[in-house]
Amino acid sequence: MHFNTKSTFIILLLTVMSIPSFSQYRRKKFDISEGLHIVPLGGVNVFYGDLVDKSRTSFTLGVAAEREMTTFLNARVSFMGGRMAGKQLNGQDQVYAYFSNFYTEFSLGATYRPLDHTLGYFRQRSFNPYLIGQIGINYFNATERYGEGAGEFQTTHPNYGQPRLDQVWHKKSGVTPLFSLGGGLTYYYNSLFSFKLELIANKPLSDELDGHKEWDDNVGNIHPTDAGDFYYTANVGLDITLNPSRWKNEPKYTRKAYLKIRKAQMRSGGTKRKLPQRPKPRRR
Repeated sequence: MHFNTKSTFIILLLTVMSIPSFSQYRRKKFDISEGLHIVPLGGVNVFYGDLVDKSRTSFTLGVAAEREMTTFLNARVSFMGGRMAGKQLNGQDQVYAYFSNFYTEFSLGATYRPLDHTLGYFRQRSFNPYLIGQIGINYFNATERYGEGAGEFQTTHPNYGQPRLDQVWHKKSGVTPLFSLGGGLTYYYNSLFSFKLELIANKPLSDELDGHKEWDDNVGNIHPTDAGDFYYTANVGLDITLNPSRWKNEPKYTRKAYLKIRKAQMRSGGTKRKLPQRPKPRRR
């Protein structure tokens, strides 16, 4: 009986002593800045829709923020915007109609780095490809106008009369869901900066990004068009590491990481710098 009481007391004492360590672990706060990257982006968008035969390329600008959640997966938020444009031709290669659309988009998603997943995490990897998946919303403000080749289509109907060059045909604005898939490539420069190249395919659920979802014949009949608005964005960016993540390189990359850091230090300083060395033990 004495032995059981003593054993029970020791077990209770050890349990009480371990509670503070568990509490400290639970109280550890989530640091959103850990592994946080900011990426200013700029490039072009290429639009495909009902009202585009040529001049489908225009500009895109924005910024993305990514946080390393695991050794191979990042959470991503992006805010982009720009201008879409395009022209439609008639049978005589004249511009029948043209549009411009100033848009903004906000998306949430993730990026996946297959090499870090399959070969092991290596922060200093020179070229690191990744896949992008996002969902979001797109706000559009599109204006469609007649071109010089529109006269033959709009001459007899009493509601129209002869259209004037650059006269507004349709004007549409709104918000639509957006689904995006793509990929990119990161080039590591140093511990603070990397360069990115991205290509993303975007599918909005609206067919009015070009202001055009129907057309009128010369007797006033309205014909709906096929829903097919779609656009690509191609961007370059500068990845700025605000706070390194806690993930460590795989042990097999230790030597390569050392050489990368040494080369970056020599490049930035202009002269060869010695890396810190472990102090030698004192002799007794």
